[in-house]
Amino acid sequence: MRNLLVIIILLLLSSLLFSAPGDLIWRYKTDNYVNSTPCVSAGVVFVGGYDNYLYAINCSTGALKWRYKTGNNIWSSSCVSAGVVFIGSNDNYLYAINCSDGTLKWRYGTGGYIKSSPCVSDGVVYIASCDANLYAINCSDGTIRWKYKIGSYAESSPCVSGGVVYVGDSYWDDRMASYYGHLVAVNCSDGSGKWRSYLVSYIIFSSPRVSDGVVYIGVGNGLSAINCSDGTHKWNYQTGSNIHSSPCILDGAVYIGSCDNYLYAINCSVGSLKWRYQTGNDVLSSPCISDGVVYFGSLDAYLYAINYSDGSLKWRYQTGGGWSSPCVSDGVVYIGSGDTYLYAIETYEYGGFRDNKSASYIPAKSFSISPNPFSTCLSLSLPSSGAVYSLTGKLIMKLDKGKHELDTSKWIEGVYIVKSGKDCKRVVKTN
Repeated sequence: MRNLLVIIILLLLSSLLFSAPGDLIWRYKTDNYVNSTPCVSAGVVFVGGYDNYLYAINCSTGALKWRYKTGNNIWSSSCVSAGVVFIGSNDNYLYAINCSDGTLKWRYGTGGYIKSSPCVSDGVVYIASCDANLYAINCSDGTIRWKYKIGSYAESSPCVSGGVVYVGDSYWDDRMASYYGHLVAVNCSDGSGKWRSYLVSYIIFSSPRVSDGVVYIGVGNGLSAINCSDGTHKWNYQTGSNIHSSPCILDGAVYIGSCDNYLYAINCSVGSLKWRYQTGNDVLSSPCISDGVVYFGSLDAYLYAINYSDGSLKWRYQTGGGWSSPCVSDGVVYIGSGDTYLYAIETYEYGGFRDNKSASYIPAKSFSISPNPFSTCLSLSLPSSGAVYSLTGKLIMKLDKGKHELDTSKWIEGVYIVKSGKDCKRVVKTN
């Protein structure tokens, strides 16, 4: 029995020491499902919950830093600028919360739900509300600069490029007994309309993205490419069902999910299919690309990691539900789930990290570290000389070959990288 216990402990330790892509680093439980997209800034991940709270979670440990309660559930995703996190709530308010301590800086009341997510540009935060307005609010004090009339169903989030803010616009027509959706372009300087392009007889859930003078947005069951200059259509690619996902653009291709269960990669120039990947349910989640990998969630409850070049599967991780869109920062992908958890998942090989000088992956291999996570002491046995770094690459200390007993009682909590020769491992300091 004692030997069996030793074996179990060794297996648990090995899982900590040799984390691989798709391994769970930590998860944080909220009080309801999480469909808000996480946002990372200064070692903290911010995410809204359907339990009415905005959460600030330590990226390294998954511990709660603070949470702020709004008056209703949060569909909106957060945006951070100048030490302030902005987020909308279905209590009709746009909130500006101090990142450091979770105190309210200001809030701005609209006349309807805010399902849209804020976008910050040049000291102004833009947000769409279900009161049928697009707002431009001063980040500093929450005063309004202007508002522009749009459709009353505003789930699309604004995007700013070249002094113009773009947003999807949906409204109900009683005469036709149907929703109608447009893409709206508004001048940032004074809130005057530039153009409005009719897209579809359906609600627009997708949010626009701009690249090389073209704005891409999901409309109905298609992905549309619209010229930024005048709102004329460039091309439209049809999927097998409705699109709620928002596009992501990289290296001449636009990536988007569909309710036909597929993630699509479409050539930006002509709108032709590059590849598609099938999941087990609707892909409402919006993709995120980091280091040549596309990350996205599906209602089949999996987080997927797909090679962006050819659409082949690298790995997938199963949560207890599916809803949120992912965010990647410092080798970790964060995603919320319908099972009430926020997840932090490893993306680097065996806890390795990216070398800033060579821009190549450094895998972790076979030197000894214990315990991991650690608190006041860290034991190392290095086969060659090495060093300890912060996750951002800052040198903490140099180490000779051999065994070391490090006093870590004064180290701040967080993630560190231990290198020996060209090998490395990710370790976590806790209080």
